[in-house]
Amino acid sequence: MRKGITPIIAIILLLLITISMVGFAFVWFSRVASISAERAENQTVEQFAAQEKKIRIDNAKATSVTLRNIGSRAVRISELAAFVDDVSTTLSGAGCTAADAISPGATLSCTLGSSCDNPEKLKITAPGNQDVVICK
Repeated sequence: MRKGITPIIAIILLLLITISMVGFAFVWFSRVASISAERAENQTVEQFAAQEKKIRIDNAKATSVTLRNIGSRAVRISELAAFVDDVSTTLSGAGCTAADAISPGATLSCTLGSSCDNPEKLKITAPGNQDVVICK
């Protein structure tokens, strides 16, 4: 009788090992798939949020620029970058510190760190767009 039970025990052990390996693989692939899907969703949300933050230059003279938020979300000054003839410059003045923000539809006047004279171009970049004007 002993010879008849040993193959059955061996088959049962092989089946248990196989089932546990399949279960481990299923759990591992499920986690990889859910993490990948979550990351893709987060990146999509971030891209749509950035597209909702748009700026337009209403006026630019010498060292003054007036910006309008044409997006649907507030834009922090720290999210903006200013360039005069492709050379980086700063935005400063009352309400133009890095912690300040421009509400949707609102305008804000800032002082440029360098002068923008005719016919230099001023470019302001925001997370959702950029705007370029020729200084007057």
